[in-house]
Amino acid sequence: MSLQNAVQARNALLQQSGKEGINVMYPEEFEQYICALELVDKDGSTLKYFIFPVMPSNIDESQPKPTSFKRTLGGIVTMSSTTFSPVDITLSGTFGRKFRILLGSNFTDFVSAFRKPKGKNIIEKAKDAARQVFDDRVKTGYGCLKVMEELIMDADRIDEKGPRFLIFYNLAFGNSYYVKPVSFKISMTEENNMLHQYTLALKAIAPLAVTADPAARYKELDKAHRVQEKMDATINQLAGLLNFGNDKLKYLNRI
Repeated sequence: MSLQNAVQARNALLQQSGKEGINVMYPEEFEQYICALELVDKDGSTLKYFIFPVMPSNIDESQPKPTSFKRTLGGIVTMSSTTFSPVDITLSGTFGRKFRILLGSNFTDFVSAFRKPKGKNIIEKAKDAARQVFDDRVKTGYGCLKVMEELIMDADRIDEKGPRFLIFYNLAFGNSYYVKPVSFKISMTEENNMLHQYTLALKAIAPLAVTADPAARYKELDKAHRVQEKMDATINQLAGLLNFGNDKLKYLNRI
């Protein structure tokens, strides 16, 4: 295929299926800037998922090769393995300050549904207040960070079916893995007040393809990402209109 034909074929696919569709069809050829975490049970059923509303500012994937070196009388011999080598993944960034729309499972703390209606002491009231959720879907940048933190903590829990598994989708690199959280760091500086920086270190222990069809997962992820983007744009427009109305009202009150 000539360069001109390749460009025409790509443009036709973009018009027909969009960036998301062409990424699903050719994940090794066209990237899609989506990152997500999915928590699944032993049967592979989704418990929670978190689509990054803002892409990380830095993504690192380090793939060490399992090669050993041995000195012999005749020189140096290398021995390699064809098994999967754990991949070190590091994500860092911030989700900003404004409201974001999140899709996924219900982030409400279900323990709060069993609160005692009467006879609470001060400590119980404080615990209930800590469990209150402003909104299950609309989150500030700080709220997005806490949702991701909760999902990472849930990955280490064991339910009645057995251990849970965490999947990391990195469509920007065309890779998806089963991962184990290694560390999770939150920081903030005086220069960037109210901007909570996160650094998440993961260890990939197996590729997603060993148990699931990545293409099918990518389709669902692309659909959810498009919906989240549209809802996020809508809430930004509403916030802009509300701010405009408030500024206009303040101006009229001064007249």
